Amino acid sequence: MTELLNRDEIDTALVALEGWHSEGNALVKDVPITPDSFGWLSEAVLNEAEEMNHHPDIDRTDSGVRFRLWTHSAGGVTPKDVELAARIDQVLSGATRDKG
Repeated sequence: MTELLNRDEIDTALVALEGWHSEGNALVKDVPITPDSFGWLSEAVLNEAEEMNHHPDIDRTDSGVRFRLWTHSAGGVTPKDVELAARIDQVLSGATRDKG
């Protein structure tokens, strides 16, 4: 069983996760992207998540994409969510927003 992180542990993790914040029982990051980037970006993130057997919420927004991470079976943020957030950041750092 994966243990939930407490508020202090979440706050400590967020220090290392640029642009992420805590919202309710999840870690959230909004990323501005070009409209044509949503498909390949979400696919790249889902590939990372699949390796971890984890399932993020990925939503298109008016200005880009929103990632929402929480471990459904645990009911909140776990170390698995922190790891996936870091992996998403790695995908984003290697991704160009102007693929055309």
